Amino acid sequence: MTTEFPVLDQRSDLHVHSTFSDGASTVEENVVSAAGIGMHTLGLVDHVRRSTDWVPSFVDAVRALDGTSGLRSLCGVEAKILDTDGTIDMPADMPTLDYVLVADHQLPRPEGPMHPRDATDLLARGELTSQEVIGDLVEATVNSLDCYDRVILAHVFSILPKCGLSEDDVPEALVRRLGQAARRHKVVIEVNEKWTCPSRRVVDLFAADGVQLTMSTDAHHETRVGRYDYVARTLAGAIAAAHGDVDAAAR
Repeated sequence: MTTEFPVLDQRSDLHVHSTFSDGASTVEENVVSAAGIGMHTLGLVDHVRRSTDWVPSFVDAVRALDGTSGLRSLCGVEAKILDTDGTIDMPADMPTLDYVLVADHQLPRPEGPMHPRDATDLLARGELTSQEVIGDLVEATVNSLDCYDRVILAHVFSILPKCGLSEDDVPEALVRRLGQAARRHKVVIEVNEKWTCPSRRVVDLFAADGVQLTMSTDAHHETRVGRYDYVARTLAGAIAAAHGDVDAAAR
């Protein structure tokens, strides 16, 4: 598969959900909304587990919309990392997708996923350290990057605030380990509007290591598709640099 993804382009959105999972709008409504604001590329994705059986119908629905209203419609699924081996919670057999969004919906630990509430409790009792949480998360994410031909890493580090931690707690060495692994595997990392992550610090470290970044809203309603605020501000310097505006990039 040779899908090319838009980079630093506000007329693209590669993370939009529909009624196939937990979205409020249909794939058709999302496409109409995206076309209405002049977008050129829309990535329709929905949450899956190993037991999910509707992916073929979802793919058929998205493929039927590709090219309508002058809009390129890509098809993917979003699946969580289960453990530090990088195991992904998605069906074994799926139709061909444009990409898989790999996400940290729970804390991946050696023995399996841990709810962030449980991690918070263990941290408070001193039975788990922040270094263990962050180390396991980075290890799991790095090991998940070869789960599919094309991978987009979704809302990086979004699990940390749910555990009472912050991206600022992640050492630079671990951020760069993740970024360098993403570049090695040709993985794209999104900057996510809904979860306002990764932070500017992390984005700058990824950019310094040559990581390919993209813009996503994680929209669950058609009215949020392609509407950027946090993402545009966080990526302003990178966008300016990509267009050769040295002065703006330095601001």
